Amino acid sequence: MPLSCMRRFVNAPLVIVVWMLWGSDIAASAERPMGDARIAVAANFRDTAEAIALHLEARSDYRYDIIVGSTGKLASQVINGAPFDVLMAADRVRPQRLVEEGYAVAGSQRTYALGELGLWWPGAGELFAVGDLSMLNPREVCLANPALAPYGSAALTALREAGFSERYLAGLVRVDNVNLVTAMVTQRQVRAGFIARSALVVAAKRETVQMDETEILWLSDHEPIHQALVLLGRAQHNSAARFWVEQIDHPAIRELIRADGYQLRPLESAGDR
Repeated sequence: MPLSCMRRFVNAPLVIVVWMLWGSDIAASAERPMGDARIAVAANFRDTAEAIALHLEARSDYRYDIIVGSTGKLASQVINGAPFDVLMAADRVRPQRLVEEGYAVAGSQRTYALGELGLWWPGAGELFAVGDLSMLNPREVCLANPALAPYGSAALTALREAGFSERYLAGLVRVDNVNLVTAMVTQRQVRAGFIARSALVVAAKRETVQMDETEILWLSDHEPIHQALVLLGRAQHNSAARFWVEQIDHPAIRELIRADGYQLRPLESAGDR
């Protein structure tokens, strides 16, 4: 097996982890040496980051390790000295904050994808709204932890706009990242959950989870989730890390991102904060 196919996934902060989302990915740190650059990636972007790494490794001498976690935890680990070289967050706030606090290279941040949030509610029928969740006990509804995950924060905003009380919101099931919301609904631990559109694409590719798009309410009337990356300070002279950041706007990379369910900003505005 080529080394490029033996990618090491690391779910921060653990080195070895069994992924809950689809139950098929096992990270094993002993499989391969450290890459030239470590890319810390928001959980929803895991599969796309892997595809980008394979593409770049096939066209360069660089090697990449993908570290996956919630945006909030990854940013916190950067501040606490985690050896990451690039952060691909699921928001724009944390990359900008890392620049302002001296942990990231000024001017390197850019929006690389626009994510879409959806409410997946199997069995609800073809026509439903966020407000219809009032029919469910809050313990039957799942979202990513808003304190850590931008998709969770967006879900909480949608629920508040739909008129849910703080008491109801306090009872919702909260998990570490948006990928785990998909797992919770798939495993029937909850009846409904707020997911990323990329989850639908991953399900179709892996053919391990049945997702009927008629059971998903896409919140297209809400602002898309601006996902931004930033080159971290420790990597300002790391050619592999800089190559990753520079290539993110390459047409082939943009097509990989688009094909995985994300919208793209025009290139002239890709660097907007």
